[in-house]
Amino acid sequence: MISRRHLPVIAAGLLATPALAQPAWPARQIRLVVPYPPGGASDIAGRLQAQALSDGLGVPVVVDNRAGAGGTIGTAHVAQSAPDGYTVMMASPSSHLGAPLLFKTPGYEGVDDFSAIATFATGTAMVCVHPGLPINNIQELVAYAKANPSKLNYGSAGAGGANHMLGVLFMQRTGTELTHVPYRGAAPALADLIAGNIQVVFDSYSGIIGTVRAGQVRALAVTNPTRWPLAPEYPTVQEQGVPNYDLPSFSAVMGPKGIPAPIVARMNAAINDGLKKPQMIERLAANGNAPYPSTPEAFATLMRTQRGLWQELVRSTGLQPE
Repeated sequence: MISRRHLPVIAAGLLATPALAQPAWPARQIRLVVPYPPGGASDIAGRLQAQALSDGLGVPVVVDNRAGAGGTIGTAHVAQSAPDGYTVMMASPSSHLGAPLLFKTPGYEGVDDFSAIATFATGTAMVCVHPGLPINNIQELVAYAKANPSKLNYGSAGAGGANHMLGVLFMQRTGTELTHVPYRGAAPALADLIAGNIQVVFDSYSGIIGTVRAGQVRALAVTNPTRWPLAPEYPTVQEQGVPNYDLPSFSAVMGPKGIPAPIVARMNAAINDGLKKPQMIERLAANGNAPYPSTPEAFATLMRTQRGLWQELVRSTGLQPE
């Protein structure tokens, strides 16, 4: 027979049982959404993120490519997913800062609708000109542009993208006027630069360094605020006299708003530990990137700061959401 004095202890144990029965996170595979097609630089970044998370958390992390509408389809899907840590995504300035400003109904707000988990990798762009121009550095580019307002054409991968905004920021910081020529991707813009149909591009390091080293285009600077470790021979725009020129390029891991802080902390630690491994560093370098560890708090601050800058840049162009 159970004595009366034992009943409170038994009751307490019964009440505690459901909580103890809850499986520890992660108890199953995690899905990492890449909002772009397979095979590109973003897909590569996502697959490296998946590897770091899987290695650090001890569960499979599968990549789910959900491409379309400038990255908004996959990004909106993640924003609307359960905040349980089992659905995250490869995030970038294009998906979270540019696209929400360029689409009338993207289905999400790029900062407030997400949990900032971890920055992953950072890249840089290069300011390059056609080699036929009498321009060898940033100050000569500024002087030439001021002497020939709106006569220098710069190409980008499309209106509102990072390559476009780098040019807008350059004009703001230098007081110059360049004419923007949007293309359907970076490759045709680069082809027209080589052909001399346009004169300037602000293109990713990984996308343009081959033509630079082949002498087909001339690199004036990297857009990173410090010299790029993969090409330290190229000076920065800032060290050539253009203050506050910085539009960070990065890939990161984000999830739906409301993921519990302990889960965010575990994913952040898994990413940061993965970024210390020599093999990961080598694979990032092969893709033109460098490790970019941070805390969730620092990442959230970066996103809020960059949102304001992107809003200012897009507003200055007069671009309207479509």
